[in-house]
Amino acid sequence: MKNVALIIEYIGTNYSGFQRQKNGLSIAEVVENAIEQATGEKSKLIPSGRTDKGVHALGQVANFTTGSNIPPDKMAININLYLPGDIQIIKSYEVPLDFNSRKNAKRKTYLYRMKTGENMSVFDRNRTLFVRGEVDENKMKRACSLIVGTHDFSAFVASGATTKTTTRTIYSANLNQENDYLVFEITGNGFLYNMVRILVGTLLLIGKNKMTISQFEALLNGGDRKNAGKTVAPDGLYLKEVIYDF
Repeated sequence: MKNVALIIEYIGTNYSGFQRQKNGLSIAEVVENAIEQATGEKSKLIPSGRTDKGVHALGQVANFTTGSNIPPDKMAININLYLPGDIQIIKSYEVPLDFNSRKNAKRKTYLYRMKTGENMSVFDRNRTLFVRGEVDENKMKRACSLIVGTHDFSAFVASGATTKTTTRTIYSANLNQENDYLVFEITGNGFLYNMVRILVGTLLLIGKNKMTISQFEALLNGGDRKNAGKTVAPDGLYLKEVIYDF
């Protein structure tokens, strides 16, 4: 048996999320079916983490075990033959048998894309959040610098989350201008349910002068969810990269 890791990119618009669902087609179901067609074996993917309905990925990582004779580095080519155009394996490689994409992940990086102004291209729909009008980017950048470090992110987790602790360590958080777009990029040791989307919603309050930097800083110390911003749409969220020790 071999343990094979896949780096997967996908547009999440037409799927119910990465994890298999009773009602709705998931990324995992589509990829597992493609693996079965390529190898003749049923396999179960272990992802680095779930992505919700409508969320995209540039570098989701998932592993599975197989007895197939297909070389691990050729597995991507074979699986891609059976995948739709909005899901692709961009790399496959062998990992130790005890490797687990979720448990061994050390850091993750997410992107959130926004377009400000009075209109948005039709080609950005379902891929970018449209923010009507202008925002104060400098204030948003100042707020981003406060996110770095270890904090209690109680104010930035959606209700219904079952995590044991709301403390997370953030290694970097930046707001970058890319032509007419704003891209929020954040790297941390883990993220709470809807944490990135709530952070973006709160940063937009700051950018629209509806929240002060001091109020935001208070939220980073175990603040109340009701005082943070709304959970923005999944359209602009991308899992960019998952980082391991090897």
